[in-house]
Amino acid sequence: MTQHPSASQMDKWTNGHYDHIEKETDAEESYWQGEELRKSTPIFPDDLYINLPDLLNDCMLEECTSRERDISFLSNLTALSAVLPYTFGIYNHKKYSPHLYCVVIAPAGSGKSIAQTGRYLIEDIHSQILANSDLQQQNYKSAHNAWQSQASHKNKTEEDQPEEPQTPPFKMLIIPATTSYTRMQIQMQDNGSQGSIIFDTEAQTLSNANHLDCGNFDNIICKCFEHENIDSSYKTNGMRPIYIRHPMLALFLTGTPGQLNGLLENTENGMASRIIYYTFREMPFWKEMGDNLISFEEHFKLLAQRVTQLYNFCLNHPAMFHFSNKQWNRLNKLFAKLLTDVSLENNDDLQAVIKRYAFLVMRISMIQTRIRQFENNDISPDIYCSDVDFERSLQLVLCCYEHSRLLLSSMPSGTTKPLINPDINRNFFNELPECFTREDANQIGAKYNFNPRKISRLLNTYTGLKIKKLTHGVYQKLAD
Repeated sequence: MTQHPSASQMDKWTNGHYDHIEKETDAEESYWQGEELRKSTPIFPDDLYINLPDLLNDCMLEECTSRERDISFLSNLTALSAVLPYTFGIYNHKKYSPHLYCVVIAPAGSGKSIAQTGRYLIEDIHSQILANSDLQQQNYKSAHNAWQSQASHKNKTEEDQPEEPQTPPFKMLIIPATTSYTRMQIQMQDNGSQGSIIFDTEAQTLSNANHLDCGNFDNIICKCFEHENIDSSYKTNGMRPIYIRHPMLALFLTGTPGQLNGLLENTENGMASRIIYYTFREMPFWKEMGDNLISFEEHFKLLAQRVTQLYNFCLNHPAMFHFSNKQWNRLNKLFAKLLTDVSLENNDDLQAVIKRYAFLVMRISMIQTRIRQFENNDISPDIYCSDVDFERSLQLVLCCYEHSRLLLSSMPSGTTKPLINPDINRNFFNELPECFTREDANQIGAKYNFNPRKISRLLNTYTGLKIKKLTHGVYQKLAD
């Protein structure tokens, strides 16, 4: 006899089904609320593009949107950061090169392909380095064949053996994103003081390689940012261990939000705070097409010749970069205030971002100052940042800091999480009266769905920095 489910069982199944639908609806709603935040990320102000070094100014494209202009500029800066050899500055008692890490994140079909402009700038240098490496390998093979023949002859005559030729390093500027842990180390060792760059318009490429058993090179990328020594002695390295001193690497990637999560699964390893982020979402629009449009690749080929001249100039004229005392004071005061304000975010990861972004102001300033030195044919061993370039670097970094705050709101996660308003804690604080009680804080916190424990934690964090406790349950804001 067939047994039919009871009414209570039917209710349970029905409720479970609708609970599942409701959760999916809530998740979708959260996702699109987060995407509204992505739409509102700031663009670089127009005055950031005034009084650029000539080379950077000539890289500016007329027929592009504000977002495309920003992406191309970040791409060009990152690419150029990898072709300024013997350019250094001192930060926190340590010598640094200008190499940058930059990641652009936006939905598919958003115009991220404009980022190829940076790669066009350095293709000539990459090709020349590859051609020179091929020539050295051919010369080595010829010399080694001659050595083998000579050694065989001297074996028969019992004469002294000639010294075996050493294999020359095989250098390349652009390291493919499809690489392995060991191959990446060997390539960086071969490149030596020349440095390297990973440049790929699909972040998924590097993400896939990093997740293979032969990948997992997050630690290499983190160490290169700080020029920390890389040592390796795996069996696959052979008898000779790998030692890389003062490694230098630039990184530029573009991808979709899901690809970012695949590349940066969490903030614990420190990689996330080393990257300049730019993220956006725009309403779809159709760009007019036609045969009369210029080829960006052809346009940038001419500029690439000047970049090659810049590269050779830097090889022949090492330089040490300097800020003025006034610029150092402005940098220190601004980022000290940001570090204090970040306590409102209740996010330890942002503290690391602020400290490293202050350092990135110097790296971006180094790039501009070195280009100006080349354009002025100035061979001085010391170069000094202009106020114009310093302020531009500040503007760029502070703008990208807002992008970083938003993206870090959805980490860590193995899946794509909805973006969260990074100003929620700050808005809660701003809404508190100058003098308030714990009950006032509870009522305002309820508007932001804060539970009492979170409100207590925030008040404890603010005490001494933003507020002072007058009596039990009574607080007063401190003057800025």
